[in-house]
Amino acid sequence: MALAELLAIGFNTALLAVCGLAFVKGGRPERIGAAINLCAALATDVLRIANVAHLAPADLSVFAIDVAVAGGFFWLGVATIRFWPIWAAGFAVADLFMSVCGALLPRVPLFAYHTGLGIYAYLALGALALGTLRLAPDAEPHIRNGSRRSWKRHLEETI
Repeated sequence: MALAELLAIGFNTALLAVCGLAFVKGGRPERIGAAINLCAALATDVLRIANVAHLAPADLSVFAIDVAVAGGFFWLGVATIRFWPIWAAGFAVADLFMSVCGALLPRVPLFAYHTGLGIYAYLALGALALGTLRLAPDAEPHIRNGSRRSWKRHLEETI
């Protein structure tokens, strides 16, 4: 089995484990973050399996998926009371810079480019995992919901 296949299996295992944890133990923001990660990974894998040209640095289709991921985590960071989406958005933006640098520097080896992308993907999964594990199992509904609106409504009711 080639190294690339082992790395793909390792990432997919980590992806499914972290997203499964988020769906089972997380609140609404964690579930949305898991859905963002799963949809992006699935879309990227489908593109790359369909055509190996999508493995090239800064492929526009994959870059568009990465922009959507960064935007999704940014929106999640703005719309919720959680802090982990801000970290995930930062890692997604770093991933975008890696793609741009890969396109601007054509002599960068493909392995180095994909390793850089993988590092940021693992870091975003780590942020999701830590955010999920920080949520108390007996958290109140407005905490589990995680939206700024429900938090504000809860504060107004308690005052």
